[in-house]
Amino acid sequence: MSTEALLTRYRELRGFVATFQTAAIDATPVAVMMEQAKRLGLVEHGALRPGSRTEMTMVFDMIVHTAKEGRTRAIDRIAKQKAPPADSTAGAVMQALQAAQFAVWRVEGPHPEAGMMAHDLLRRQSFWLLDEWLARSARKGDRFVARLMDMGDYKISCGVIVPLNDTVFELAAADARAVKAPSAEAMLKDRRFAEIFYRAAVTGGALRGVAFRDPEEAGMPPTPPVAAPPS
Repeated sequence: MSTEALLTRYRELRGFVATFQTAAIDATPVAVMMEQAKRLGLVEHGALRPGSRTEMTMVFDMIVHTAKEGRTRAIDRIAKQKAPPADSTAGAVMQALQAAQFAVWRVEGPHPEAGMMAHDLLRRQSFWLLDEWLARSARKGDRFVARLMDMGDYKISCGVIVPLNDTVFELAAADARAVKAPSAEAMLKDRRFAEIFYRAAVTGGALRGVAFRDPEEAGMPPTPPVAAPPS
């Protein structure tokens, strides 16, 4: 497949990602969003901290792909409601979204067709990441966290990709020691682990100055809630 054909396919997949995740977010009560935003340090005096629009993508990721024990994830509820045909592109994207995995990874270099090669630091495996915009700016050795979907030959992100500078990495590594798990895979599946990295990203300002070109680039809706619901 040519580079242009790969990128056309990538844009089609991102469109479905944005559609499904937006539906999941729209069906989530504002109180739940605000609770998660507070856990990430984005709420001040009952309202979202000024300038937190981009950082809200981390909140969206948590409310779509994780849930408290005993509760159903938003993405699983939307999968039941919409139930796209399993043999369709929409069905493949939905299945990949439901099976998406949180990962801490490092850029290895460009892929010869499109995107880049990356290395999962905890699973200790390399993979092909197809991301149109990150491929233009990321450098070899850069570290990131993101929830990734397996689309067969390559992976794509579910939305937000958080850069890990030394400050953010050290903050997260210190708190991550509190997550006790029998294996790296079990730790990565623990919702607290992603939350630790996202909270460190907020504290360390990892997404300050970052602006997505459009909502579909992040796979998330453009406008987050701006205040807590009345008590």
